[in-house]
Amino acid sequence: MWQEGNDRLFRDEKTDKKMIEQYLNEKTFKGTRKINMNLGFYGMVQLANVILLSMNLAGYSSNPAMIWVLVPQLILTIGILIYGIDLFYKLKDINKYSDSLQVLIERQLWFFKKPYEIWLFLVSVSVIILMTNVNLYIDNDNGNYVINNKVMFVIVTLVAFLFIYGSQKVAGIRSLRSLKAYLSDLQHGVLEQSDRLEHTKKRYIWIWVALFVLLSASLIYGIITANRM
Repeated sequence: MWQEGNDRLFRDEKTDKKMIEQYLNEKTFKGTRKINMNLGFYGMVQLANVILLSMNLAGYSSNPAMIWVLVPQLILTIGILIYGIDLFYKLKDINKYSDSLQVLIERQLWFFKKPYEIWLFLVSVSVIILMTNVNLYIDNDNGNYVINNKVMFVIVTLVAFLFIYGSQKVAGIRSLRSLKAYLSDLQHGVLEQSDRLEHTKKRYIWIWVALFVLLSASLIYGIITANRM
């Protein structure tokens, strides 16, 4: 009877560990899909930048000063696109060649701390390039573009960059924190950190919804006010 009880306990413990690993494995690959979506979305941004920059190079071909501004942006955009493709294959290799869930999480942690951190900065720059070139294309005046208020232009560009980078950074920190929680639970054979993380996510989702509603209301109010003027 004692031996049978020990065998049952061992089987239950083994089952629990397997269930925990399966749960954490699903959570880990869910995070991987989010990264791939990020890489895909900002890859499309780079392609849009290449098209816009090419059009602006043609539109400002008679303006040497603008050519010197646009060519470095085009080179940088192509570099960001290549870096994004390289990141995609790095992440694919991490998921493909990891021989255990712990190794997979440890490699993903390295990915977030080093290559992906550079990506966050680069994509923030790429969005600023996109915004700038949309304005250049719309306000092209026979190959000339005039900034009426240079100080305000710099301030708005800087604020936009900080907002984009900040939002990307927050998302990156959340993913990094999740991976650390998964690794801790995997090593200790419990789901304590993961459960706490899920409760925190549910709590903060209402804050994000409230902020979205507030920003949307502010945007609508601004559009209505501008139309009345």
